[in-house]
Amino acid sequence: MTELKVKEEVNWRPQPKQEQFLRLWCYEALFGGTKGPGKTDALIAEATMQLPKPGYQAIIFRRTQPKLSEIVERSFKHFHGSKAAWNGEKLRWTWPNRNFIAFGYCKDEKDKYNYQGHEYGFIGFDQLEEFTLSMYLFLLAQNRSSVKGINCYTRSTANPGNIGHAWVKDRFIDRLDGIGTPKYFKRVNDEDIETTSEDPMGLSRAFVFASVEDNPALLSNDPDYLRRLDMLPEIDKKALRYGDWDIFSGQFFKEFARRIHVIPSVSDWGVPNNRFFALDYGYGKPASVGWYASFPDGTIIRYKELYVEGYTYEDLAHKIVEMNGTEPIAYGVADPAIWGDKAHHFQNAYKQDDLAAKGPSGGETMQAIFGDKLPLLRADHARIIGWGKVREYLKPFINEAGKETALFLLTQNCVNAIRTIPGVIHDQTIPEDLDTSGEDHAVDEIRYALMSRPPLPKLPKPEQTPNQEFWSRVNKDIKMHSANSQEGNTRLITSDENREIV
Repeated sequence: MTELKVKEEVNWRPQPKQEQFLRLWCYEALFGGTKGPGKTDALIAEATMQLPKPGYQAIIFRRTQPKLSEIVERSFKHFHGSKAAWNGEKLRWTWPNRNFIAFGYCKDEKDKYNYQGHEYGFIGFDQLEEFTLSMYLFLLAQNRSSVKGINCYTRSTANPGNIGHAWVKDRFIDRLDGIGTPKYFKRVNDEDIETTSEDPMGLSRAFVFASVEDNPALLSNDPDYLRRLDMLPEIDKKALRYGDWDIFSGQFFKEFARRIHVIPSVSDWGVPNNRFFALDYGYGKPASVGWYASFPDGTIIRYKELYVEGYTYEDLAHKIVEMNGTEPIAYGVADPAIWGDKAHHFQNAYKQDDLAAKGPSGGETMQAIFGDKLPLLRADHARIIGWGKVREYLKPFINEAGKETALFLLTQNCVNAIRTIPGVIHDQTIPEDLDTSGEDHAVDEIRYALMSRPPLPKLPKPEQTPNQEFWSRVNKDIKMHSANSQEGNTRLITSDENREIV
């Protein structure tokens, strides 16, 4: 076995799982699963592999600047005292041959454009689950080198959870074996398709699962670490202690299940009452447009989508007209903000000038292109109420045919909505809302669509059993007693079938 050429390391040797990760030859690889297997140290070591080659440039990303400081501090353990010089302004270590390892962050979608046109032979992502897929793919476009002899590839670390959980799970966990066996994939119509090594468009990918037990050095230095992980709430413990990717805390739409909500075709539901579309605009982040069909039984089916970046209002409107074709559309709904944003449809999405400020709004621009055939309305932007309505439509039930279904369904070609719905998470400060730093464009557009529909009819309450009737009378009596009581005491009444706090 050849010796690993990890350069510029100070008193560091890889442990077995770290070494397995460092020996991977594939283009794209993920390392991790639980907390504590030494993921970050392995990522920093990987970045040093090609330092002796002239013209080598590397970068390691974290999602935010405060989190980036963690890995920067870790790099000092490895590089301080070496031949490298630290530049705090540029956030990079530079060696005498001018090769460097830099550190970067990408807090918002627009931040990824700060790296457009850069060249990095190696790109690393620490805690990949914190990034959106659109960030990841865009930054990988900068994984290149004009210098002959530089191998261009990427490595990442991750734990279950956070806003990128769904796409990281789909890209690495569900498709790969976890022991580092490479497979080949190519991107076709925004989907990853498995292919062979002979395919000129295919790129190799691997995943190495590692747990805290694979880091005996950590457990030796901190023997209580496992006990602290075992103190986590059950869902967090499954994710962070055992690396369980099938469950994670914070998932916003727990009602969503692919087997229930994803259908092959809209034609199976017959003739719709009407068709409409909804859009959530973005320039530096994806714009999401969905086409919907409503049916007499109350079902709403999202049957077509457009998911693009970098489109001006004019470009997006023309693309919608093109994709719509001759379909009869009752109306469209869009984020009300586009009627107040007067600059995005100009060439530069992030700079306003006097001319842009005096121009038509985005909504006015799009409506002028749509004409009478596609009337565009302001959507109801109520977020908390809107998410409640989305959940009403997502809630599974058994239909008359005995099949489990829901009032909101998607056809299988709506790949971006299907990918992102299960990945959005609760906001940490407003639990009733979702975390807007994630890829929320499709779910926002779905919220606009469903909020444009009439209220759902209230289903009749099922008949109560004798036991339930008894406890309902008891609780009613207690409520009346509490209301008439000056002390206003409350009591807890329970039964095996009915428990209610009054």
